[in-house]
Amino acid sequence: MLPAPTIADLATFTGRPVGTFSAYAAQALSQAALLLSLLTHRTEAPEDPDLLALMNNAIMEMADRILLEQPYAAAKASPFSSETIGSYSYAKGSTAYIAKSGLPTGLLFWDLAIDLLSTKDSSLVGSGGVAVFERTEVYSDGEGERFVPGPGELAQAEYGFINTETGPRTG
Repeated sequence: MLPAPTIADLATFTGRPVGTFSAYAAQALSQAALLLSLLTHRTEAPEDPDLLALMNNAIMEMADRILLEQPYAAAKASPFSSETIGSYSYAKGSTAYIAKSGLPTGLLFWDLAIDLLSTKDSSLVGSGGVAVFERTEVYSDGEGERFVPGPGELAQAEYGFINTETGPRTG
């Protein structure tokens, strides 16, 4: 797991005094560090000082959001957790829950860290998604030989390709 910043670091990041943070702050920092570690597949902090600063800012930004949302956890978990108005739909959920799927959260440092710190072996999409691998299956039927295309074939196709080197998010 990535190292979590301290509560003093969080106070400096947010501009709020250390005494204003609840006892839950240390746990929120730990949760944010674990979430970033799991999503980026990193277990150690980056050596590059800019990426290290990005990692720490991302953890503190998510921890702060977890802290700010914590008093409203019961309301977010209520049975009325989604709504549709005309063609617009939304679902209530914590920022951490949204982040676990690799979707953009709207948190600047967090989203940037997911994009820049994800290792090359990070999955392209969250659970339930499709991954593209090298060609493994060739079969013949009455119309000729067919195969499941891999990245090499897709890169040259008219419809584009999926780049599995970019990390868990594509957009």
